[in-house]
Amino acid sequence: MPGLYEVPFGITFRHLLEDLAGGVRDGHSMKAALFGGAAGAFATPDQLDLRLTVEDLAAAGLPLGSGVITIFDETRDLRDVCLRQARFFAEESCGICPACQEGTRRQWEILSRLVEGKGQPEDYALLQDTSWTHPDRSRCGIGQMAALPVLSALNHWPDLFKAP
Repeated sequence: MPGLYEVPFGITFRHLLEDLAGGVRDGHSMKAALFGGAAGAFATPDQLDLRLTVEDLAAAGLPLGSGVITIFDETRDLRDVCLRQARFFAEESCGICPACQEGTRRQWEILSRLVEGKGQPEDYALLQDTSWTHPDRSRCGIGQMAALPVLSALNHWPDLFKAP
């Protein structure tokens, strides 16, 4: 059930999702969970027993970030989720750091092509490369973290991002 849940560190993700929040809507199953807000990383159903501690999340490659966890069921197109986030970051880049401005724009352009079915064979590698070009050369969190959800999705579901 959508809502705000304040929980102590140490409970499991499963306890939060199933017992406190009521689970995924009836007749559906969890496909992914985005940890840490828009600039977070994806978790998969096999991580439901992960303890929600800073250490355990870090060991699993998941940021605590803003503490937001967004659940996606099997009906959601994760490419579209990544595209929407990439668009947000491209629009929010202030333009001071060229790496962020160009990196977020390129990420959005590549994802747009893939979602529209116009992807190129090199887009998968470009997404990985574009994503890594701006984190170390950006002043703020947008440039430093904008690639994290896409890189996480590439890691979990690589076939979603390969051109047909």
